[in-house]
Formats: sequence, structure tokens, C-alpha cells
Amino acid sequence: MATRKRNNTQTKTTLLLVTATEAEALYFSQMRKDCRYGNLTVVNSGATSLKALITFTVKEKNRQRYDEAYALFGFDEVGATREEVRQYEEKFAGKRIHLCYFEPSFKLWLYLHLGKPQSFIADPAAFDAPLAKAIEGFNWSGEYLLTDGINLHMKLFPRHSVADQNARDYNRIAIQATGEKATTMPELNKAITEICGQADMSHNTKVFK
Repeated sequence: MATRKRNNTQTKTTLLLVTATEAEALYFSQMRKDCRYGNLTVVNSGATSLKALITFTVKEKNRQRYDEAYALFGFDEVGATREEVRQYEEKFAGKRIHLCYFEPSFKLWLYLHLGKPQSFIADPAAFDAPLAKAIEGFNWSGEYLLTDGINLHMKLFPRHSVADQNARDYNRIAIQATGEKATTMPELNKAITEICGQADMSHNTKVFK
């Protein structure tokens, strides 16, 4: 008599990532596809203020009943201040709604794949030249990520762990300069690994040049 296999399938925890801009949403959608993160949902809020971004994230999390949610933004995109960010972090502590931020800009995360700043950078434009030099045709926009930059995440992925460590090291520099972290991307990376698992890149062959 054949033994019937037990069904050990468990419902996966779901993770919602809400971005402030289309470009960020496209980048993390690339990540979702490249790494085969089936239980990650990426949504662009189009918010131009931190309050609007948080409000959108809370509504979307509750509407779809996601287990965890992150609101992702660059300070420059939503006009955020450190005090405002701190207040929202305190307000949602323990409520499974988190902030993933970049001061002064999301381009900081892209730059950290290339190297680590030796001093705090307050001007978003400071990242433009080195990114353009390292990535042919680079132009941080939704249009770029739908055309020439359609494989941007794939090209950067081999340096993902380096970028994560650079972010942690750079945060120590930022704390000395401003009293606050420059980015909480390492926390989001940790959450993605815990919730979505290790990236499955076996089907991809492109590398960073």
C-alpha cells in the first residue's frame, strides 16, 4: 500500500514594499524578478511627502493584509527631515510598518555598490558623476529603468553584499556627522532575506562590468 505524503506546505509571510517614486519601484521590481522573491510585492505610491507615503503604506498593508510593510524613500524625494523620520519610526515601532530611507537620496544605495564615502554627503548631485562613469548610460529615472537600465539590478547584484557592508560602515560616519543613520537599507535587506529567503540567481548570468 502506497504511503501518502504529508503536505508540509506552509503559508509564506508576505512583505510589502511601497516606494516614493516610479524609478525605485522599477528597481525593486527588477530585484523581485531577478531573485525570485514570490512573496514580495512592490508598489509605487507616487507620494511627494513623507506623510502621504506613510498613509499610503498603512492603507495598502491593511487592505491586502500583508504581514510586514516598508515605506522606502530618499529624503530629497519627499522633503523629509531627520526629526520627521524619527517621529514616524517611533510611532510605528512594533507595528510591522517600517521606514527604509536614504539621506540625501536613494542614489546613495546605488553608489554604495561602487564604494564607501569617507565623509558625510549632503548633496544628492554628488553621486551623479561616479554613477555615470561606472554605469554606461546611467540616468536615474523610470524611463531609463524601462530601457537601457532594464538590467540595472542584475548588474549591481554581484556587489550587493559589499554595498550592504558599505552602508553599515557609512552609517557610522553619518551618525558622527548628524546623529542619525544615513540609510536603513541593511534592515530591509535583512527582512527580505528572513521573509523571502536567499536570492535564487541560478537563472541569471549577467555581471557588473
